[in-house]
Amino acid sequence: MSRRRAAQGVDRVLTRLEKSVEDGQYYDAFQMYKSVYHRSIVEKRFDDGLKLMLSGARMLLKHKQDDSGTNLALSLADHLIDNKTTPTHDLTAAVIEIIQCFTIRGEGRMQFIAKILKWSRQSSTHGDSMLHQACAELYLSEQDYAMCCTHCLYLDLDGIPFASHTLIRVSSLCYNSEIALILTWAVLQYSTMKRLEHAKRLLKHYTASHPALRKSQYPHQEPLLNFLELFIQAIDRRSPGLIRMLKEKYKKCLDRDPYFGECIDKTLAVYFKEKRPTGGGMGGIGGILQSLMGGMGDMDMSAPPPPQVAVPAAVDEDLD
Repeated sequence: MSRRRAAQGVDRVLTRLEKSVEDGQYYDAFQMYKSVYHRSIVEKRFDDGLKLMLSGARMLLKHKQDDSGTNLALSLADHLIDNKTTPTHDLTAAVIEIIQCFTIRGEGRMQFIAKILKWSRQSSTHGDSMLHQACAELYLSEQDYAMCCTHCLYLDLDGIPFASHTLIRVSSLCYNSEIALILTWAVLQYSTMKRLEHAKRLLKHYTASHPALRKSQYPHQEPLLNFLELFIQAIDRRSPGLIRMLKEKYKKCLDRDPYFGECIDKTLAVYFKEKRPTGGGMGGIGGILQSLMGGMGDMDMSAPPPPQVAVPAAVDEDLD
């Protein structure tokens, strides 16, 4: 059979299957999607198989057939991974539509997103920015701020305004004295990922856009913002000694979250090959959000005064 005839054949099958779903014949349609898909794979018509899984997952999930729709969605994800399918804009858009078709926030959707991100990372280190932004928007709409902020870390530079506005929105749920904490988390996470330009742009956009900061510029009233400004400069100047000095001088501020120190240690490791202390990890936004919105009574709500740190106009050597 020629490729053209095969393509025409699968298109006719898709039309019939989609009509079956529209008519409520969900089980029969599900079984046929699976059967025709496996036949396509055996005959090495991988593009036809991909079309079938895209259509089947979308159609069944739209009609609230969560179990069968999730089954096809996971088969689709496995197909993309196993065949090392090259991501395209249209394919990524189709996958995002399937994510949005899930009607319940269950394990199936979580597994599908995890598999799709794994597929996306086959072609880029951090995965497709378009995919991460769609996930961030989804979790933001569901008020799952921890997952939303995590996906914001993997946006490309054009996504920094979205990431900044998202972090500002999350910070609006906290006291004004805490608005620098979530920015500090994001900047430090960027630094551990060696995404320094992302950190610079986020710091600039956040401080210029946050209504409570009123376009604050260095030196800021909030000491954590001053730390971030100097921390980024220290990385730019290739000065691990200055980073260690800043960590000590701003210890009182940084100790407001135990993961900040760990992120600084990892930054020293990824940029300067310094050995990290044993134990602990990068830390996640979940703990920060819990402390900001759930455990504020145990925190020191007064912003500590800015340490007197004399930083030269140009630092070319470590300050050991």
